[in-house]
Amino acid sequence: MELGSNLPVVAPDYWGHATSTIDWCEENYVVCKYIAEFWNTVTNLAFFSLAIFGMWKVRSTRQESRFLLCYMGMLIVGLGSADVKAGTDVYVSLALFAYSTIVTLVYLHIRKPVFHQVAYGIEIFVVLVRSTMHQIEIRKTNLRAYAEMQQLFGLGVAAFGVAFALWNIDNIFCSNLRAIRNALPMVLAPFFQLHAYWHIGTAIGCYASIVYQQYLRLVMLGTMDNYRLRKAAFIVPYIDRVRKDE
Repeated sequence: MELGSNLPVVAPDYWGHATSTIDWCEENYVVCKYIAEFWNTVTNLAFFSLAIFGMWKVRSTRQESRFLLCYMGMLIVGLGSADVKAGTDVYVSLALFAYSTIVTLVYLHIRKPVFHQVAYGIEIFVVLVRSTMHQIEIRKTNLRAYAEMQQLFGLGVAAFGVAFALWNIDNIFCSNLRAIRNALPMVLAPFFQLHAYWHIGTAIGCYASIVYQQYLRLVMLGTMDNYRLRKAAFIVPYIDRVRKDE
């Protein structure tokens, strides 16, 4: 069904015939003729900005270089608009990597978005269960570490959960959302690009999970007393070295 629109219309398919397996709900080439899904593209800057901030903090606080690789993974995720998880348990990490590889191969064969969504949900659930197990053990010996890891865990759960919910709403009620956007002024329509919120939410969730793993690693090494969990702009968590006046 053709929907009327208050948004400017430009020539579609500037880059040629679409070859992606999925065309998301955002209308193509509406905001910019050079970008098919403008808002779904620019919101991936959340991955870039948080990853660069994370790498800077790893270097400035002299933490292990392994976490630079995690944040570099976030940069790649932002470029590819995918998702990534960081872990310190080698067996769980390898299992999740194998699982993700299998899911990718199956998805390329069947090309069913619902399969991708369910598989993603299962993977996140496994990560959350594993993180909960870590917290149960740490609670027995270090209450401060437990409380701060709970903050990171809560942020990650909320970010991934809201993002996942909005992603599904965007897929299920696409025609309704398009009708709403078409009825709104151009400056308000972007607020109903729910898939764009998915990118922001997953970026925050990925970032929080990496900081969580940094914290967990410091606890395991017994060096957590030399660090503190702080927040940039009262929102973005990061691990910093203890100041001399603390």
